[in-house]
Amino acid sequence: MKNIWFLSLILLFTIISSCENEPISKADPSRVIKVDSELYNLIERAAGNDFDNEITCIDFNYAFTLIIYDENMDIFGYQIIKSDIEFSEFLGALGEDKSISLSYPITSILNDGQPYTINNNEELKDAIDQCLGADTVITCNNILTETSCIWKVNHLDGPNSEYDGSYFEVSNLGNAALYFQENAFGGTWVSYFIEDELHLNIFLTGNENVSDDWNFDWKITSFDPGQIQIENGTDRISLIKDCYQPCRKILFEECETEPNSGRAIFDLESYFECFFPFSGIPDPSTVTWNYYENYDDMLEGLNPITNLLYENRENPQVIYVRFDNINTGIQVSGVPIVLKALNCF
Repeated sequence: MKNIWFLSLILLFTIISSCENEPISKADPSRVIKVDSELYNLIERAAGNDFDNEITCIDFNYAFTLIIYDENMDIFGYQIIKSDIEFSEFLGALGEDKSISLSYPITSILNDGQPYTINNNEELKDAIDQCLGADTVITCNNILTETSCIWKVNHLDGPNSEYDGSYFEVSNLGNAALYFQENAFGGTWVSYFIEDELHLNIFLTGNENVSDDWNFDWKITSFDPGQIQIENGTDRISLIKDCYQPCRKILFEECETEPNSGRAIFDLESYFECFFPFSGIPDPSTVTWNYYENYDDMLEGLNPITNLLYENRENPQVIYVRFDNINTGIQVSGVPIVLKALNCF
């Protein structure tokens, strides 16, 4: 992700050290932050922990003292803040006729060693906007790539209802796989902000019809830890988290054997417990299984893969697992899996 000020901005608030030296004067309205203003709401969100995930580039350095002003811009009181929880609760409870004040400039040093300065409320809002955007993308990605969880497609509206009940799997490197009608399709999955809109860019390969239906810049209209809603102007879809222990996966990633070769060694036997749940077979002792490079060979039971330390021929590559009844030899199920070689050098 683009490095957007990955630092801790230390917010320096005016601290009154002596009652007898307090200035009894009205605040400058341009220097205070009114409750329920857009900037106030952004600070309130930055102080909170949505989905237990802290803001990635703005942190508050505790403890500090806030000055509170009334509707006439006179000093109403002071509040010592000691933690994110206290700050969030304080901001949420402050009356709408109140304001708080910060001391500018706010300064820090960026990761590249350059000084960074915030001089006023407008610049502070811009900084928090950037940080919240970065944090939302990271939060969304962390939800999507949770270990042992996949995403079930719930088609809400639009013409492509045949995908209802299919599954997406997304890795933390942005690789994606769609499991649809006993086939799998590999691709990529990238999320980003355009102004204030969160977008999800899906790109799948392997079938022209599937690509035409999914390869769009989707808008994420809502998300939480259990579901994500997306729309592209034609279809509206809810992706619902489906978790399984110890794992349920059809996308398997390994490092390339040579840089930029697109080739890796995949230990097919080691993936068994993760793709077996897709078979619908309750007991693995009732079946035998073999791996095949294409769907037709899998259906016919021809040309099984003999070396289970398998080197892929394409990147990504879909192979198929066939399950046969251990007594009759009749096929009872088949599962596609996606192999993706990664450049780890």
